[in-house]
Amino acid sequence: MQTAGTSSRTHKAGPTGLTLACDLARRGVGFRIVDRAEGPSTASRAKTIQPRALEVADDLGVVDYVLRAGAVHVPTRHYDRDRVLSEAVEAAVGMADPGVPYAPVWLSQPRFEQILRDRLAQLGGTVDWGTAVTAVAQDGDAVEATVRTATGDQRVRARYAVGCDGGRGSVRELIGARLEGVSYGDHRWWLGDVRIDGLDRHCQHLWMSPEQGILSLFPLPGTDIWQFQASIPADDADPVQPSLDLFRDIFAARAGLPEVTITDASWLSLYKINVCLADRYRAGRVFLAGDAAHIHSPAGGQGMNTGVQDAYNLGWKLAAVLDGADPGLLDTYEQERRPVARAVLDDSTSRLQAITRAAADGDGSSAQRGLTGDFTTGLTIAYPDSPLTRRTPRSVPARVRPGDRAPDAVSHDPASGHRIRLFDLLRGPHWTLLTFDRGHPAPYDAVDAPLAVPLRTVRVTTDTAAAAPGTVIDTDGDAHGVYDVHEDTAVLIRPDGYIASRTSQTHAARSAATSA
Repeated sequence: MQTAGTSSRTHKAGPTGLTLACDLARRGVGFRIVDRAEGPSTASRAKTIQPRALEVADDLGVVDYVLRAGAVHVPTRHYDRDRVLSEAVEAAVGMADPGVPYAPVWLSQPRFEQILRDRLAQLGGTVDWGTAVTAVAQDGDAVEATVRTATGDQRVRARYAVGCDGGRGSVRELIGARLEGVSYGDHRWWLGDVRIDGLDRHCQHLWMSPEQGILSLFPLPGTDIWQFQASIPADDADPVQPSLDLFRDIFAARAGLPEVTITDASWLSLYKINVCLADRYRAGRVFLAGDAAHIHSPAGGQGMNTGVQDAYNLGWKLAAVLDGADPGLLDTYEQERRPVARAVLDDSTSRLQAITRAAADGDGSSAQRGLTGDFTTGLTIAYPDSPLTRRTPRSVPARVRPGDRAPDAVSHDPASGHRIRLFDLLRGPHWTLLTFDRGHPAPYDAVDAPLAVPLRTVRVTTDTAAAAPGTVIDTDGDAHGVYDVHEDTAVLIRPDGYIASRTSQTHAARSAATSA
């Protein structure tokens, strides 16, 4: 870590900032990550890690820790007072697709942050706690941030800075950006982290009725903590601040299970839903990411996950520019990510409204099923209109197209005979060129990365006799099927796992003939 002459500076050590720090660290970029808090937060807050964010965790080398710490397919038990109505897995189911290796994982935000901090430490990084950003200035060459510490103010210069400091953070205001959106004043919640005796921990417990509203008790995996969520009545104009006694009273009124006791409230919050988007993601050399750039309804569990993907999109671009790439590459961050945030805001707001209607009807199962879907997995996000995407003509049929996320598939290593995932080959800071063939590799002289960055070429072939280095055997045709490949084809994949271009031999021949 450096405190001066830093290449990049990250403000706030939440999931977004830590993801960016890990990505920069593995690329050898010098940076400093600061947080005004004196130490890590223990408040549960977000608790769902969606499949696309898990793929980011895979690339950063932490997905196994996340899977061991979390839980998948947690069922919901619905009640009418003390009577059990049903129990089933209804939310965060994921996508049944051969190119999707992970289902959503339930894991509290503090535990996820700890995993990222541990990875950052392995990469040689650390967080500067108790360090608040109070001023930001910049010139044509660098950003100068003034930070307040226990020992006084410091000035730190860096080539770039990224504000990941949340909806109430200072960086957005310091660079003159604005959050624009709406506040849903009638959608308010009492939230908290508590301990509970007398309830099974294998499932979420949910009460929902038109009269009482919503009460949810969710067991946070790997802990003895429950996340308490209770809707505040719309006609309560001045709700009281949450307390342990309030939570006990709500539970007694809505659940009526006298054998259950609630103790030890460690985090309490009165939460009002805001839906906002920053008017810009960049001012010169300073960027915004995560909740500093967009604030979501909690419906769908997309806020933290969108921030993780912001960081994953920005990290490789910062590293490339610092290594000599055209600075215009950084313009694609906002071009790609702000429309995604807009779509996520619209989706989460729509889900919130649908859940509210279902709750008003007392239909808890419909409300739970409406929380998540294919969109909330993050896997359908694509950048077809990005300047970094070389679009394939619509006349070339393919389900997986430039701009789409690169899917996973299983092949075999010819040297060992062991199964190998395509994600194993993509993992790392490089671009990847997958060349698909069915026995006779074709040259792809015209296919190259649009940037002067490391490129790893991998031949994916059905030829079981192939044994050259950089070759995998698609024994069962899974990779060809997942990528919808029917002829020799080259697929160029960005460092963040999105397809930059796709060129078949037929298309290449037609392009050559057209330009001749």
